[in-house]
Amino acid sequence: MLTMDDSLKRQSGASLIEVLIALGLVAVTMLGLLGLQLRTLGLQKDSLDRRAAAVIVGGFADRVAVNFTAFTDGNYNNLAMGPAAAPPAIGTIACTTVSPSTCTPAQVAAREWELFRMEVRNRLPDGVAYVTTTGTDALVTVGWRDVRRQDAASGGTNVVDPACAAVNLNDADFRCFTARVSP
Repeated sequence: MLTMDDSLKRQSGASLIEVLIALGLVAVTMLGLLGLQLRTLGLQKDSLDRRAAAVIVGGFADRVAVNFTAFTDGNYNNLAMGPAAAPPAIGTIACTTVSPSTCTPAQVAAREWELFRMEVRNRLPDGVAYVTTTGTDALVTVGWRDVRRQDAASGGTNVVDPACAAVNLNDADFRCFTARVSP
């Protein structure tokens, strides 16, 4: 017959099986949190790239609006810098005189395009830029390489971004941002 003291001795503490199960649950939970953290970092990088693209396009849109004469003359139409194109060197930019009043609207448009290209390449990974105009507005598209787009673990797919396809950039690694500008 068991006494009260014997039953207390057998029931005290946790068994080794219970400890192993608890450690397993903690390990699985920590791995899940680590995966969530990695996913969050990837989304944060994408958010920063999208913000940079919006700021770049917004600045270029302001400069196009100021140079309305060149816009109406078509100096901003069908401009493209694809993935293989090198950005211009600073010394090759036209109309960099001390007195910008001597520049024609076409020269100013060329300078703005070259500065836009440099900013896209400097701020976006493998940045690309395209500008197409109609009589009343311009469609400005910038793109950047996002290697996670084809990584299934990161939620990526092997599908071309529709904004990139609109400018014939049919590379599934690229993500694009497009804005319509009405100067």
